[in-house]
Amino acid sequence: MMIIAHKSNLYNNKNFIEAVNNLAGLTGVMLDIVMTKDKKVLVFSRVTTNKITINTIQNNNLSELQYYDILSLDEALSMLKDFKGKIIINLIPLNEALLIDDYQKVVADNLNYTEEVKKVVSKYPYLNIYICSSSYNLLYQITKIFVNNKKGVILDENSGSYIDVDFYIFIPSMLNERIMREQLSLNKEVMIIMEDADDITIVLEFLEDNMTNKENYQYITNHAKIFYNIMRNINGG
Repeated sequence: MMIIAHKSNLYNNKNFIEAVNNLAGLTGVMLDIVMTKDKKVLVFSRVTTNKITINTIQNNNLSELQYYDILSLDEALSMLKDFKGKIIINLIPLNEALLIDDYQKVVADNLNYTEEVKKVVSKYPYLNIYICSSSYNLLYQITKIFVNNKKGVILDENSGSYIDVDFYIFIPSMLNERIMREQLSLNKEVMIIMEDADDITIVLEFLEDNMTNKENYQYITNHAKIFYNIMRNINGG
């Protein structure tokens, strides 16, 4: 079973990385990142953080964020230097509210964001790092810059047309066995992300009706140990 740990509100960022290093059975970890106004790339939790807080981080310098639970991407990857699984880095989109008025600014900002992430990732060539985002604008830059990393998209109801990447992350409301099976047949990686107990319930109900590929899916959850035990019981130990 392929389980990828995602940060929950039970840990601060540093303790989460420490827990990941000591949790047996994981095949990966997912890190959400944001970039500050002075171009510092930080690991942050989109699960427990609203858009206002994310925008605050993006619009301030690192020195102005002393009251936030902050860990730099560089620090996180350094702590994961002996991690054998995949490390999925999710670039949380910059504020694209200006998209209609100033498209070129959005493109330039996304390019800067992606290049700063690349600078950090390049220091860890021995780690199995995947790069993804929910923003198609960001994915355009990611595809150009991260030539040697697997690239993926987090799908949601607002996702645009089909985009050809290495892996797809489905949210529970978008699970579709036919589409997921098609992607597996094309040697794409298919992942399912769960951010709370309700999501886990939806996924388990989906798997009850679609058991064929359950071992081929990868499960991203902020309750990794709980989900692993549930699946093990379902499978009879």
